[in-house]
This record gives sequence, structure tokens and C-alpha cells, in this order.
Amino acid sequence: MSWVNTVLAAAERAGVARERLLAQAGIAPAELAHERWPIDHITRLWRAAVHCTQDSGFGLKVGAQVGPGSFNVVSYLLQSASSLRAAIAAVQQYQRLISDGGRFQTIAGETASWVVYHPRQGALAFSPHQIEAVLAAVVAFARWVTGQVVRPRQVQFSQARIGPLAGYREAFGCAVEFEQAFSGVLLDNALLDAPLPQADEQLARLHREHATTRLAALS
Repeated sequence: MSWVNTVLAAAERAGVARERLLAQAGIAPAELAHERWPIDHITRLWRAAVHCTQDSGFGLKVGAQVGPGSFNVVSYLLQSASSLRAAIAAVQQYQRLISDGGRFQTIAGETASWVVYHPRQGALAFSPHQIEAVLAAVVAFARWVTGQVVRPRQVQFSQARIGPLAGYREAFGCAVEFEQAFSGVLLDNALLDAPLPQADEQLARLHREHATTRLAALS
């Protein structure tokens, strides 16, 4: 539900009360107490948020504002990982603890590697803002876990552009292409493999054990 709360908070910052947003999505306020939502509930929430805010850059803004609280228990594991590549591998392994809405793939190259997002929608087609939020979140995540100003070599989407180019430049700081074969972020291997300042193998092991237990209970 941390991702749900991230969307709700972004809509509230845009002046949309959560009661109005939930009503537009057809979701009862009592359902906020649930531990998980069906993936179509998430899609309804996104569609409602875009409708209520009338903001073509809403997804990019949501993704750019993610922080440790957006990744549930996995956040602790990510913050103690040895490198950004190891942190991304942890996201891949424990993705279901964050969301059922997709999976990540890493395609390694000689000097840079693609982090590719494969959405897994339910009966409803994802809002394109959901995809934009995920890739913006990848970059925001890389920035807070490394403590650096991260600029990908390239970002691309399989979908068409839905907002002004200035919004993409602000979110990613690099060239962005649309209607490509996949949606992903190209990051330098030097950035991916550099030791993280807060790396702690003992803590990482403890957090990994806890995340593994939570994942087994979920399954």
C-alpha cells in the first residue's frame, strides 16, 4: 500500500482530496486499511488521479517524489545494499512486496546497462502515467540510494509521449525517446557497480531474511 499512499499524497499536493479521488476511482475509503489492493484497483486510482488533477505530467511527478517509504520493508534492504546493481537485484527478487504491477529486467552492456520495466496489468489496461511513474521512480531511487546526482544515458518508453518535453527533461535529465521496443532506463555500469556509502552486509543479510519471510507468507 506504500505505492498507493504515494499516489494519494501526490494528488493531495495537487489540491485533490483523497476522498474525492477515491470516489472518482470507485474505491471505498475503508479499503485503505487493506494490506494489499488488486492491481485493477491501482489502475483505477491512477486513472482517477489523472482525471482529477488534469496534469499530463502527473506520473513523472509521482515517480520523482519516491523515497524510502515508497518501497515497504524492501527499503531497508535497498539502503544497506553493496551497490546500486545489488539494490536493483533486490527489487527484482522482492518485487511482489512492493507491487504486483510489473517486474524489472537488467540487460547488461559493455559500459552501461538497461533497467527495463515489464508491466503486468490486470483486466484494465494500465494508465501510461503508471509506466512513466515507474521509470521516474527508478531514477529517483538511484539518486537517494547513491546520494549522487544521477543522469541516465538514455530513457525510452514503448508508449507515445503524453506530456510536455520539459517535464521529461526535468525528471530524467537526459534524452527521452518514445514508441520504442521497451520501456527502460540506461545507466552507466560505473554508477551501478560503485560501492554505496551506507552498504552494510550484516544489516543487508538481516533485512534479506525478513523480506524473504514476508515474501513466503505472501505466496
